[in-house]
Amino acid sequence: MEQVNSILEIAGPLLLGLACGALFRKFMYPRILAKLGSLASWVTSTANTWVLLVHLCIALGVAAACHASNAAATLMWLHENLPTPPFALTLGLLHGFFLGATFLCGYYVALIPSSDSEEAQAAGAV
Repeated sequence: MEQVNSILEIAGPLLLGLACGALFRKFMYPRILAKLGSLASWVTSTANTWVLLVHLCIALGVAAACHASNAAATLMWLHENLPTPPFALTLGLLHGFFLGATFLCGYYVALIPSSDSEEAQAAGAV
């Protein structure tokens, strides 16, 4: 049963992030591009996609470091290598970071354009 809970703990925020990202891409993204006008070409550029992939890699790294299997080692590393933060670093806090990073992974995956024509069509709809 523990394996099922572990899978659900990962799949829940990931699927929620995918759903939120897809809804943003479908409904809000065209409105934002319309409001940007001539600046929309910056948002739909290839460089923006690469930045999105970098953010995805960072979120994956945080999710992997804060997962329950690595949380104790990450917590020890943080206590050894960081100055004392104004709040307590606990396993519960790392679990929250894991859930947030997993949500962002799904969100960022949903925002990645599937093709250049999709971005051109979105920019052309402006």
